[in-house]
Amino acid sequence: MSKWSVVAVRVLVVLAFLVVLFFQAALVPMVAEQSARTFPAVAFLQVPGIIGSVALLACVQVVLVCIWRLVDLVAAGRIFDARAFVWVDTIIAALWVATGLIVIGAVILNLTGATAPGLFYPIIVGVIFGAGAALVVGIMRRLLHQATELRGELDEVV
Repeated sequence: MSKWSVVAVRVLVVLAFLVVLFFQAALVPMVAEQSARTFPAVAFLQVPGIIGSVALLACVQVVLVCIWRLVDLVAAGRIFDARAFVWVDTIIAALWVATGLIVIGAVILNLTGATAPGLFYPIIVGVIFGAGAALVVGIMRRLLHQATELRGELDEVV
């Protein structure tokens, strides 16, 4: 991986992290407050909504930190190290937790009657994206495992 690629990925990770942090600190509470004022019948969901949204965005931040660490390993030429599996496993776990949070949020919204007809589609997209991303990263983890084994065998031969 070239030096410029590493720098570019790191800049993008930092920018994404800052955007997610802005959403957590400013946008989510503001939207929750406006929603509570606009729809007083479901205002009791304001605090749980903020907590769930911030937790969901924290999962994104965990993935970004793991990507940063994996880029560090690639830049150092140590991606075929056992430490890489910790970061990949953490990404998979964060994606499944995020998917679970979306499902829990959808169930709560449905049980309380706060689900708008148009909200169904973003929920489905979120669940499909989260589960799909976790499964793809799981497959990539298996490929990393196979490459690590082959690298070990190659090192023994040399």
